[in-house]
Amino acid sequence: MHWLDEPPPEDTPYWSADPARQADDPPASAASETGSPEASVGVPAATAGMAATTPSRSGRRRRLLRTAGTALAGAAIGSLAVFFALPGYLVGAQGYPQIHTAAVSASQQAQGSAAVAVYKELGPSVVLVTNRQSPVNTFYGPQSQIDWGSGVIFNSAGYIVTNDHVVQNSSHVTVTLADGKTYTAKVVGGDSSTDLAVIRIHTGSALPAARFANSTNVVPGEQAIAIGNPLGPAFSQSVTEGIVGAVRPMLYGAPGGPPRVTSMIQTDAPINPGNSGGALANAQGQVIGITSMKVGQTGNGGLQAIGLGFAIPSNTVQHIVNQIVRYGYVKRAWLGIELNAGNTQLPTQNATLTVAAVQSGGPSAGKLQAHDVIVSWNGQAVHNYLQLVQDINKAAPGQTVSIGVRRNGSPVTVQVTLGTEPRSLSQPSSTPSQQQQQPRSNRTIPGNGLFPFLRPMP
Repeated sequence: MHWLDEPPPEDTPYWSADPARQADDPPASAASETGSPEASVGVPAATAGMAATTPSRSGRRRRLLRTAGTALAGAAIGSLAVFFALPGYLVGAQGYPQIHTAAVSASQQAQGSAAVAVYKELGPSVVLVTNRQSPVNTFYGPQSQIDWGSGVIFNSAGYIVTNDHVVQNSSHVTVTLADGKTYTAKVVGGDSSTDLAVIRIHTGSALPAARFANSTNVVPGEQAIAIGNPLGPAFSQSVTEGIVGAVRPMLYGAPGGPPRVTSMIQTDAPINPGNSGGALANAQGQVIGITSMKVGQTGNGGLQAIGLGFAIPSNTVQHIVNQIVRYGYVKRAWLGIELNAGNTQLPTQNATLTVAAVQSGGPSAGKLQAHDVIVSWNGQAVHNYLQLVQDINKAAPGQTVSIGVRRNGSPVTVQVTLGTEPRSLSQPSSTPSQQQQQPRSNRTIPGNGLFPFLRPMP
């Protein structure tokens, strides 16, 4: 018997065992109302039973269409479910494509960034210094000027180191802490030759003092992070990052004063007017220098210089600051002579250090003479101006030193008791009104070869 003449077994697929679906498909030849096979029209009696149970061609087509439609609907629903279940970088909760945001905590983002750690530690010790200068009479009447700079708290009792040019000619100085609180500051003292000054505020509570590094350990290539207030309060507490480009001797000094030589830390960490007096730190959050100046334009051809900023080394800062706090100014040993100008312009070049003049009434009067050639200091050979300046800086007023010279071709050794340098030599020669009327653009530091006579930036 054909499989269609028997009831389908229980495990037959639903589409072949569903009586309802089979009922929807009438046989090709309808039976008589009495259901007798003999009443069928055009159908042999032997095949009547088969005809009654065999689905028509149109019925099979409908079942196939239903099956295909069901499959397609299921596939569509499944695709939509997978699509909406994908992460947010495909489709967000709003139902439209969005940028995927990785779940990264703030600590993970900061991990490995030295600048972030340095700012957290050192930032509270860096302050904004506002200098309201005395009014200057101009064509338009009295005009006041406000300058901004930075400072670093070095003692929790409110002592702050900054640049001398930041607080020069001030009538009122205020300090704004990192938390936004502002206090009136007193200028303890300043030193134009090194462009360092000390100011103090009273807050009634201990302030976060910065840690200072030993600047003799600073090497080119190490990380350098500058914290300050470029262009004033609008960009206060800004952090920039770079490296130490070099530690080199440079000529510097107050305008009109004697040129001096010191080691300066060169960096490409961006610094701008307003960064003056701010901190230059290493990766450990220690202050390696106080930012003071930058070269804006070279002297040869007027080429623009980029990434040439300079900071006063921390060891120099500590030495000068200690004297300012103790005396209100810096006491320097003084030899009381002038050298030929060529010796001071190229301080590291081996040269003949010829005495041009001896200061009348100075410590070298009656000991050294014009045209003497200095060859040694306390028995050690002196080859250039840098060495001589460093030897003088290491000495103290009142100390007696042995100086070897060549006089008229013959070696002579003299004993000189060093004096104290007159304070007038450490002060700028221009008057306050001249300085205040000087345009900012003219206070950009001019470069002049490897050893420029640097002037501080605003």
